[in-house]
Amino acid sequence: MRHAPDWARFASKHWEQSPTRLRLGAPLIPPGQAFQGLVSVSAPFRFGTRFRALPDVRFFADAARLRAPGTLLPGAADADAAAYLQRVGRELGAARGFQCFVEQPLMADYAQWERVRAFVDGVLAQVGVPVLPIVSDLWLGRFSEPPQGAARRAHHARFTAVLHGRLRVRQWTKDVREARTVEAQAGDVLYAPSDVWQEETSDAGALVLRLWIPVRGDEAVEAVKTLAVKLLEARGGQEDAVPYLPYPRKPGRTQVPRLAHTASALRDVTHGPDLRQVLRITWAQRVSASALEPAPPPRAHEPLEEDAFVRKTPPGRVVRMLDSPGQWLWAVNGHAFAGPGPFAARVLDALAPGVPVRVGALCGLGRGAAQREQVRALLETLHALRGVERVSWKEA
Repeated sequence: MRHAPDWARFASKHWEQSPTRLRLGAPLIPPGQAFQGLVSVSAPFRFGTRFRALPDVRFFADAARLRAPGTLLPGAADADAAAYLQRVGRELGAARGFQCFVEQPLMADYAQWERVRAFVDGVLAQVGVPVLPIVSDLWLGRFSEPPQGAARRAHHARFTAVLHGRLRVRQWTKDVREARTVEAQAGDVLYAPSDVWQEETSDAGALVLRLWIPVRGDEAVEAVKTLAVKLLEARGGQEDAVPYLPYPRKPGRTQVPRLAHTASALRDVTHGPDLRQVLRITWAQRVSASALEPAPPPRAHEPLEEDAFVRKTPPGRVVRMLDSPGQWLWAVNGHAFAGPGPFAARVLDALAPGVPVRVGALCGLGRGAAQREQVRALLETLHALRGVERVSWKEA
């Protein structure tokens, strides 16, 4: 049985202050579930690298990255993480270390994402939600040297959750020469502040999930700049050729029309409403996902009949904010959409967690046919985004 940490004590004693080990009693994600997810995301990478694809899977043998790892990646024939470690260990030889590394593994499996989100909620309830996303990576392997793919992210605190096997972790800070070594096993989660350096080894093999939580404020500037550039590019009108100026330069001012046009467009973007709206949408999505991004995709859209029953899904986080006069912005589990106005609050109030409610009764909260249809469309969107779940007649 998994134990919830004392997050209030953690926040006051350790957050951005000192490393610690949290003993959950059971792995953060069941190792079988995590391994099957690894098998699923690995399949497209067996025959080569997929560029700009997430989740991104990489395989390392010692210090070398194999671009087409083939059957060295986890497959359906591997029963579990232990069987995979034994098989690849035999194929590569006992003297070689290896590692299968996945960037953003949680976006492919809502069940795993929700488990980790529930864990993250504990600490965020004490320290707040970061304006930048929390990044995750997963690695499975056997290595006597620090794994190649698990690079350090500057200005991020991190949780290292052991899901299978044992991990030896060496931690130190720049101003302290003597390192601290910690042994962790399945069910342990190691926390390290952003100023702590960390190296991991595992002679017998381990399956590990790591969460990187941004803590340095100036990185928010980069996030805003990235959004501004995307809006600027969306306006179009950019040419591929680089402008050239006369040389030697003639006396007087030399105009570069394209640079002047870009500067004017950038000024319009940063002073206009679009950037503020994109920031509102981004923030609503981030809060609804507890900053654990990218969020898994919605499930398939299903119509909800009048006699169907639904209930709010724990934790049932629905974010609502006024986007512009008369326009409301909604976000659920990392996905944003334009939703109905203040009257929809009655619908949310009627959706208590764990209590089934008939769809027809919820639609009846709308005044007139138009609002009734708005409520139905809202419920179907919430169902697709896993904000509500369908309940069987027998259970209802």
